[in-house]
Amino acid sequence: MNWKKLFAVHILERGYDYYLENAVENLDVSDDIIRADVIGSEDYEVEIFLSSGEVTDMYCSCPYALDGRNCKHMAAVLYEWSENEREEKKEEKNAINTDLFQPAYTINAYKKKLTAVEDIVSGANEEDVRSFLTAVLAKDEKLLLHFHNTINKQVTREDINNYIRQVDIIADRYLGRNHFISYYEADGFISELEEIIDEDVRRMIDNGNYLSAFEVMNYIFVLIGDVDMDDSDGGTGMLADRIYQLWLELFVKVSSEEKRKMFDWFTSHLDGSVIDYLEEYIEQIIMGEFEEKEYEQAKIDFIEDMIARSKRKDSDWSRDYGVGKWVVRYLELLKEKNASDEKIKEVCNRYWKNSSVRRYYVDICMKKKEYDHALQTLDECILLDKQYRGLISEYSEKKKEIYLLQGNRSAYIEQLWKLVLEHEAGNLELYRELKKQYTADEWLVKREEIFKKLPVYAHVERLYKEEKLYERLLVYVLNSPGLYALQEYEKVLKKEYPEQILNKYKDEVSKMAVHTSDRKNYAHMVSLLRNMQQMKGGSKLVEQIVAEWKIKYKNRPAMMDELRKL
Repeated sequence: MNWKKLFAVHILERGYDYYLENAVENLDVSDDIIRADVIGSEDYEVEIFLSSGEVTDMYCSCPYALDGRNCKHMAAVLYEWSENEREEKKEEKNAINTDLFQPAYTINAYKKKLTAVEDIVSGANEEDVRSFLTAVLAKDEKLLLHFHNTINKQVTREDINNYIRQVDIIADRYLGRNHFISYYEADGFISELEEIIDEDVRRMIDNGNYLSAFEVMNYIFVLIGDVDMDDSDGGTGMLADRIYQLWLELFVKVSSEEKRKMFDWFTSHLDGSVIDYLEEYIEQIIMGEFEEKEYEQAKIDFIEDMIARSKRKDSDWSRDYGVGKWVVRYLELLKEKNASDEKIKEVCNRYWKNSSVRRYYVDICMKKKEYDHALQTLDECILLDKQYRGLISEYSEKKKEIYLLQGNRSAYIEQLWKLVLEHEAGNLELYRELKKQYTADEWLVKREEIFKKLPVYAHVERLYKEEKLYERLLVYVLNSPGLYALQEYEKVLKKEYPEQILNKYKDEVSKMAVHTSDRKNYAHMVSLLRNMQQMKGGSKLVEQIVAEWKIKYKNRPAMMDELRKL
């Protein structure tokens, strides 16, 4: 059938792009229905209904289709279905060796395919095999590297350079003229690098060429942080995780001399040569894996160097963050080596201006149950960091926790009040925690005190909802401009106050309709009207609004077209 006539040309083009990008997944075809998922910035479900091979109806969960339009996701599924139909007919016609030419997605399928290939190879003479293999390897450098690595146990400097060049070729091919790897190309780029890791680097490790494997995977590790790529699917992190696991594997296999070279590489690549979010892998390796005594002083020297580097950073935030992070790691290292309390305090005092160091010291006090000392330190922290609202909230929460541990109920409740009214005003969890400290009758009085004292930014409406004070919540919604509060609390209010909610919607859509707009905004207005139709008394009100708009805005063809879809 010619299903393409059901779509506008531009929709067909977009659907074909989705089909080419393999966005159609989980295709399931029966006699009368086609089901599939289409993967994009969002995932959508598509159903296409058939009768005698003809499309009778279509559904997609995307917003575009919900307004009754045939969308690109439907077109993509039909392209995929049509291609499958053609392939099935071709297979029936040709009926050639399926074990040999079908893709092997399972272990059993792979074994069958391997057997079929072995049968072909065993039937060829040696001269033909050599001639064919030579011709193939001469055309494909990556395959040549695989073959070379397979038959040669030792890896030369030239081999390593060839692998690095191959990685560069892959990157240049995907980056293209725009020097950017799109979302749709990112998976292929990561997959090709994974192939080098899983085949060539893996073989190097198995053959005992540990430092060669280390160098190749490190080059890939640095590269994936440098390329400009839409990594929405997290391919960079998955590849970095794979390399991290291979680093750990190498540590139990390499000699002490080789491990020292690895340590030198890690410590020399926290100089900005590796992008910041990948530096965490290297930091974790340095701090967690080089536990031998010979590295104790080297790690201390390294950390002191990182503290010195952090002090030289330009921005205050970067400087404070870097110094705090590395001083805390220094303190953790000292603790592992059973350093004295005096030594720990001496280091903390040296960097006392840094909030991360003070927070670490508070945690030490709490673990030692030195609660009064911890409270004293927290009060000092509040004075030193009074301009940082987030830190003040954190310190206040710590004080609350300590009062509870001490069994000081009055101080605990007092701190809860400060948190609910000041430091974390309107925080629902803290509000509930405070509520548990009072009887039901007491709380009726206390909550009114909270409502009166809360600052205007504290979202008191959340507390109205929590307490089921729906009349107050309704007043808040009706007095709030725009749609946010209305849509946020419509569900809990529309059953008891349908007329007020409908009238609020009417006011908002009427304001929107005053201004000439594009089709997208008109479609949004119609979706709001459609929502109103579902409420008690909504259908009649929507009819009145539509009738009024058809007269008032009759010269807006796009708006009239969208209204007809109601």
